[in-house]
Amino acid sequence: MKSNIKYCCTEIECNHAPLYRENAGLRCPNGHFFPYVENSIVPVFACEIENANEYAFNDAAEIHDNALRWVFNTFGSDEESLRKSLISRLHLSKGMSVLVTGAGAGNDLPHIAQSMGGAGCIYAQDIAKQMLMAGVERHASKFHGIDMEVSFSVSDATNLPFDENVFDAAYHFGGLNLFPDIGKGISEMNRVVKPGGKIVISDEGVSPWLKNTKLGKMLIKNNPLYMYDAPLSFLPETAKSVNLSWEVGNCFYVIDFTVSESLPEVNIDVPHLGVRGGSIRKRYFGQLEGIDPGLKDRIYAEAKKLGVSRVEYLESVLRNAVGN
Repeated sequence: MKSNIKYCCTEIECNHAPLYRENAGLRCPNGHFFPYVENSIVPVFACEIENANEYAFNDAAEIHDNALRWVFNTFGSDEESLRKSLISRLHLSKGMSVLVTGAGAGNDLPHIAQSMGGAGCIYAQDIAKQMLMAGVERHASKFHGIDMEVSFSVSDATNLPFDENVFDAAYHFGGLNLFPDIGKGISEMNRVVKPGGKIVISDEGVSPWLKNTKLGKMLIKNNPLYMYDAPLSFLPETAKSVNLSWEVGNCFYVIDFTVSESLPEVNIDVPHLGVRGGSIRKRYFGQLEGIDPGLKDRIYAEAKKLGVSRVEYLESVLRNAVGN
């Protein structure tokens, strides 16, 4: 399946200008060039910083696989079942386009392709070239002969090489805690997914009710990444249908939400019934300067005697005072 999603320039001044292909890489209209990894068509957008993270070295994929086996053996969990369960939260179907950030060696790619019925587009990115190219080697050939397009890029998840609102869903399994800016990573996923699309993010983090127990302290001592909290405060204010759970022995948080361009519908002008009165708008924007406490008590008493709310009484007095 041929995708209409194009890689875009990541330089700020280019405002995500589409790139065009050259023999050795991708170039933007303003001349910025992003080379392919040697002997591949995998573009490199992120600066190759030595030891950018713990997976930026040779054999990182094998070491990561060993670490995952330890985790699932320790907690008596099944990796395949967990990945399939998390991917099911994306609500994928045939023909969709999915972004996978921090894809690593691509362990989720076959499950994502399966959930799309073998038809659709997957864009996988990671800042660690060694890990990503291990994923290319392991999985790229598996999609030959089916209606799937899978593209890989060495890029920064906090500065994605895509325009806004182009993907049907976005997915991240582990590694978010290592981002230099977690909020920007979530914001970027939200930026490139269409309104109504789903985003699923997950990583290590002991649940709040375990964190201060002996078991929680042992786990954090063993792996400091378990100390991280689920990054709910970094979700966009427009996020809808937010769900939070903990998996793998309550030590792996999972957040999913629906992308939206609008805030929740709230009528801030519905009047309150009762002694105080007013509305959300009036209580927030209509606060006045402080007055003598004794005078305040007299005002409240007068409002009560007249059988009106405090806000209603104050508004009537002030309107009379200013001639309106």
